[in-house]
Amino acid sequence: MNKIWESPNLISVVILLVVLAIAGGYVLFTVNRRPETESFTVDDDYYFPYNFDRLDRVVKLPNELAEISGLCRGFAPDEVFAVQDEKGTVFRVNSRSGELLQQITFDKDLDYEGIARKDNDMYVLEADGDIHYFAYQDTATEIPSTKLETSFSYRNDTEGICYDSVTNTLLIVPKAQELNPQGENEQRRGIYTYDLRQSALNPQPTYYIDELEVGQIVYNTNRPYVVNPSGIAVDPIMGDIFVLSAAGNVLVVIDRDSQIKHVELLEKGTFGQPEGIAFGANGDLYVSSEGRGGRGIIATLSRKGQPTTTDEQR
Repeated sequence: MNKIWESPNLISVVILLVVLAIAGGYVLFTVNRRPETESFTVDDDYYFPYNFDRLDRVVKLPNELAEISGLCRGFAPDEVFAVQDEKGTVFRVNSRSGELLQQITFDKDLDYEGIARKDNDMYVLEADGDIHYFAYQDTATEIPSTKLETSFSYRNDTEGICYDSVTNTLLIVPKAQELNPQGENEQRRGIYTYDLRQSALNPQPTYYIDELEVGQIVYNTNRPYVVNPSGIAVDPIMGDIFVLSAAGNVLVVIDRDSQIKHVELLEKGTFGQPEGIAFGANGDLYVSSEGRGGRGIIATLSRKGQPTTTDEQR
């Protein structure tokens, strides 16, 4: 036995294994202690008014919304409209309780990925880029929709839509291929505008998110961070654009010049597959996530005012 331990090669192997075990344990320890939610505010003049470490409320949704795929603001406080990606139905939901207040069948069951509202006009986005339009009625259970066709197709996999009151357009984001991909901009994720006055889609993106810029913010190196947009909303207070991506569990805030103002990494335990995002009229934020075998959820985040110098000193 003593002769075995006299072998320098064996001793070296044992020492190496011990060092690796200690290093592995340390890495595991630090990963477990690493906060799952991380915030990166890029613009020194920007205040991100939501705390994802302290969600105000998370409600589980009925089975009908296990595959919830889109949100938009409702008419009453604490109410939102939602769609799920397997039913031609719009759901009016109480965001405090998760209760379904109304269900409106508007078309046959297809792959619906987003919803937007301008006044009483409802717009539901199909994965192939078609927009299903109808005028909302608060007592209806069935309202046939009109299809507005766009230049998108299923290869683009459009997943997010919202109404932008600043430009009176619908903002649409494809998750997969860009509408007119260009080789030099492969890491840019386009945000397209659908003009409601002209009923026409701008074939070129009006805004964009650069994955390399997001990676530089998150990783602090020239490494792209994958952003496959799954939801979009416009901040009603500041006018900034919030883009949600289920891939990477990330929320990116940009201004009207496509400059990144904030990046938020979402906690995967709560947001298993975040695909819906909307604002209340008061600026409160709603984020929905599919259930992934369980029940879908809607999280509510109250808008926080920017702390004053006195508040920061307390």
